[in-house]
Amino acid sequence: MSELRETAQEIVDFARDAGADDAVAEVFDHRTHQIRYSNSRIDASNWWSLKHAHVFVAIGKRTLSTDLLDLASAKASVEALVQGVRITPENSAYTGIASGKFKYRRGRADPKIVAMRSPTKHVHDAISAAVREGATEVGGTLFVRHMRAGIASSGGALAEDESSALELSVRAFSQPEASGHALCCTHKLSGMDARGTGSRAGQMAFLAKDPVQGDVGKMDLILEPMFLGELMHSTSHMISAFYVEVGMSMFAKRVGKKVASEEVTLVDDPTMPSTSQRAFDHEGVPTRRTVMIDKGVLKTYLHDTSTAKRFKTKTTGNAGPYVPIGFDPPAAPLPIHPVLEPGDMSVEEMIADTKNGLYLNNTWYTRYQSYSRGDFSTIPRDAILKIEDGRIMGAVKSIRVSDNMLTLWKNMDAISKGTEEVFWWDEVAPPSTLPSVRVRGMNITRSS
Repeated sequence: MSELRETAQEIVDFARDAGADDAVAEVFDHRTHQIRYSNSRIDASNWWSLKHAHVFVAIGKRTLSTDLLDLASAKASVEALVQGVRITPENSAYTGIASGKFKYRRGRADPKIVAMRSPTKHVHDAISAAVREGATEVGGTLFVRHMRAGIASSGGALAEDESSALELSVRAFSQPEASGHALCCTHKLSGMDARGTGSRAGQMAFLAKDPVQGDVGKMDLILEPMFLGELMHSTSHMISAFYVEVGMSMFAKRVGKKVASEEVTLVDDPTMPSTSQRAFDHEGVPTRRTVMIDKGVLKTYLHDTSTAKRFKTKTTGNAGPYVPIGFDPPAAPLPIHPVLEPGDMSVEEMIADTKNGLYLNNTWYTRYQSYSRGDFSTIPRDAILKIEDGRIMGAVKSIRVSDNMLTLWKNMDAISKGTEEVFWWDEVAPPSTLPSVRVRGMNITRSS
């Protein structure tokens, strides 16, 4: 794999020779196998491979980046990039890249995932298990991924990394308005539980049968990891110093203050075995475990080198990619793998301890009325189950959670013992390791 690291170093040398003060090159080799299925049958199987490089250059405070798809012409492309950066406006937020002698923990891909050529068995197992639980239609995706990366920078970064992933998404229907969704995300083949995932989706679909219009008002909510993953996307991004600076964070001026219940300890941990494990951030800084919220208290923002200098602190190893002009956001510190530490209750105990509430399988269309205050709404989808006096008592539909995100985290009074990794679409990014949680007294409105 050293050829990716060597190619990255060559690109940095090209940039420096052309006159760049700073340069970062990250070379990727992505290989992906996707299976799509619907109506309980496989309808597409696609393979693709992409080898490319993200390249960033700076002269003074002028910065520019690009994505090189033709590595054979890298020298000419990089020279043109350096010429282009000379005429770009200054980037007042840029204060340089990380420099030093770095030590890395290199990741390893599971050779069994890398060697997979026919993963359809897992899809058939998931479909069969969902049907046995009462599903009449089953659809979803299976992704098999192998990623290699090499990075070099003018600051001294030089490293390589490798990862693998299996991502199974199963959505089952027992009626047109009754569905359940389950995931299995794992970095090792031994972690794939296709039958269990299909069975879970089928069970949720069966419980979701015959939904009626849901009540409105204050209710306790039990949120599955998939639902929480959607909310984790915005919550963890708001802990980025970039989002604080641009006024899109409810955590502004709250370091050292209580922002969640004492049950909540939230970390970003790219070092733990997961589908998003990374040895380095996009500046080449070694990744590390960062405690963002400790027992309800906000401990730090996520930083890259530039934001750390402005906040008079150190980078947390969360530099985001230097993306070409026109992408949103530009280079910014970003979470890599958020982890909500587990609690001491089982999901069954949470349900038994809830008098009037909802059990929510999944959600989408989370939107903010105010990022700085945290006012939001989100529309639950798939199984929405009514809890009365500690028991599941049927399914409801057409509701919306309309409240405040800080209130949600502060009202979180129970967290499950078990956790799972969730990642299934752009709005639930980055991948996260999450438990189920209970949140007291959230506001429910109608969605239509």
